[in-house]
Amino acid sequence: MKRLLLSLLTFLLVSTGLFVRAQGIRATAINVATERKTVPVSTPATYQGRQILVGNGGGFTGFTTTYYLLENGKLFGRRSRDTTFTLIRQQTQVMTKRMFSRVEIMCKIRKTTFSNPGNRYKFVRWRKGKLAYAVTWGEAGKTVPASYPKFYDSFMAMIPTASRLK
Repeated sequence: MKRLLLSLLTFLLVSTGLFVRAQGIRATAINVATERKTVPVSTPATYQGRQILVGNGGGFTGFTTTYYLLENGKLFGRRSRDTTFTLIRQQTQVMTKRMFSRVEIMCKIRKTTFSNPGNRYKFVRWRKGKLAYAVTWGEAGKTVPASYPKFYDSFMAMIPTASRLK
């Protein structure tokens, strides 16, 4: 009887040890399987698709603040004194298409030539790769094409106040 109990106890200890060891191996296998590969995020500096750049600057400091809407819907911000881009949010596909349509069709940025910055200025730019167009305004007494201030305001309205760069 003692021998049977001893054999049973040994069996239980060995099987429990194997079970715990097997669980450890299984847990390791799961951790390896769920390990994520990091994919570099496209920033405005590396993005090859269309981009809309909207911002302002000048004044005493001369600093600029620029917001970048990429064709893939990512919205970034960057101040001239920053070394990196700040991801603000992912815009919806509908909103992204609407903004590109407005700047390309309503504002006709590819055909508009207007650069009158003044001390404090605002700008709207469009670029794709090395191709770029810009409209800048702020000089007193110069009439800005009417669609640009409207576009600037609608673009800035899609950025939550709390997310705007200070």
